[in-house]
Amino acid sequence: MTRWVCVVAIALAAGDLTAQPYVGSELGLALTPAIRLVGTDNDWGTRCDLLINPDGVETGAECDSPPPPTEWTNESVRAAGIAAGLAAGYRFGRYRAEVVYRYRAASYHERTPTQIGDVVTAQKADQELETAIGGAGDVTVHGVFTNFAVDFRAANRSLTSYVGVGAGVQRMAIDYFSLWKRNDDPNRITTFEDAALRAKLAGTTTLGAAVLDDTRFSVQILGGMDYSVADAFTIGGKIRYAAGLGAFQSAPREWDQLRSHDSTVGRGSRILYTVETRDTSAFTMILSLRYGL
Repeated sequence: MTRWVCVVAIALAAGDLTAQPYVGSELGLALTPAIRLVGTDNDWGTRCDLLINPDGVETGAECDSPPPPTEWTNESVRAAGIAAGLAAGYRFGRYRAEVVYRYRAASYHERTPTQIGDVVTAQKADQELETAIGGAGDVTVHGVFTNFAVDFRAANRSLTSYVGVGAGVQRMAIDYFSLWKRNDDPNRITTFEDAALRAKLAGTTTLGAAVLDDTRFSVQILGGMDYSVADAFTIGGKIRYAAGLGAFQSAPREWDQLRSHDSTVGRGSRILYTVETRDTSAFTMILSLRYGL
């Protein structure tokens, strides 16, 4: 980005230094990639849950110290949504510098089977867990970018194409859902030999439903073509690809319920989960309006 700033500064120094302010708006379609959400938490094994098993029946060394994090994954297919924005900038001859507020939203709303990534939880899948699903609902992004663009005016001067780059900060929010349900039939649960504990565990659920967010530095490339409707007014089409640098990672959250009780196992600490994804890019096709002041 520093190189681009230097190039623009040199070009401005050699060209027309007259600053022409403008404002603009945009509205269009956003295409977002398939999203892979990876969750982790600090939960203990079911036998070590003192709210389910207060007497420590049938436990061993696995309950002597905190276990390694559990891990799970949910994947959703691509989604479409809307993109909108407002811009204000200056034109210096064929060069433009602008600040843009961007908004986009897409709806996944797909509850997919949960893929279990640790041995302890995987051992429950065949007998204790009856249902394990989750995924993303609505995904929204608010961002502020600084863009630099170069215009290429056609011979008839009514059409102008351009390319540009930008960098900024985006706040991304994911409507997240994760559900784990135990078998209603205690006879199918082999976690405990004790019939009373199997009955106590049967039908319980672990549920997480929250809007998770994170703020990250992002970059984008863009290109488009404008048509001059009047001296100060243009209408055009724009394509843009934006991606965050680094992974989205939510702040730790408590489960809404853990095995149908509070988000703890009675061992002095809260049970917290986090969600991460690297699938934060988006391709947008936009109708843009620009008015010179």
